[in-house]
Amino acid sequence: MKLAYTVRRHMTRFWRVSLRQGDGTVLPAGASFNFPSQRSRIQPSSPTAPGYVLIEHVTDTDRRFELRGSVQWKGRSAAKHEIDVSMLPAAIGEAIRNNGGGYPHGLPIVAVECKDKGGYGPLDETRQTLARMYDLVLVTQPIPGWSCRIFETNTHTRWGRKSSRYISFFQKGTFGIVRAGHFQSGATTLAGHYSIGHYRNIYTVTTEIGRLQDSFRETLSRIGSF
Repeated sequence: MKLAYTVRRHMTRFWRVSLRQGDGTVLPAGASFNFPSQRSRIQPSSPTAPGYVLIEHVTDTDRRFELRGSVQWKGRSAAKHEIDVSMLPAAIGEAIRNNGGGYPHGLPIVAVECKDKGGYGPLDETRQTLARMYDLVLVTQPIPGWSCRIFETNTHTRWGRKSSRYISFFQKGTFGIVRAGHFQSGATTLAGHYSIGHYRNIYTVTTEIGRLQDSFRETLSRIGSF
């Protein structure tokens, strides 16, 4: 919600933001927004399925994206990898949702892994996360003649193109690890209000979330290059 609010507040000239129900319709005023209760695939189209944030470009109607929580992506190994917060093309989400549900394949446009640490996190935890991301990258294209970054299997809907060279996740600025605080009561904005703690030995989380928001805005501004 913090990322969605960043777009709504700072990028309204270029992007529209709306809350959506699990069938893709606009969330009615006063209705509850359903978060996923656990890691899962994208559910079949239903108003009671977990909701998501739709981000749409004002003029380029083909630039539409879903910001989702706890979605599992399927890697080249056929293993399923949960991403705490991920952004995928709306065309992929719609194809999956309207064809019985399923898992997106490929590398998310934005992937955020959230940890709650009171001390130093183990190095292997970071290695495991990066290994999951590597399993998601389409090193070889799923079908000869394709060039894509993300696809779904039922309708062969695909998005993006294969890169001709390796670019670091960190250089791209589309992967972040933050520590989330807890929600305060009485949240009234799209983003809600946060009580922010401290992420040991890196940054205060206020700074880290600010960096993540800046990175998210930069990603949207360069979306045509993916």
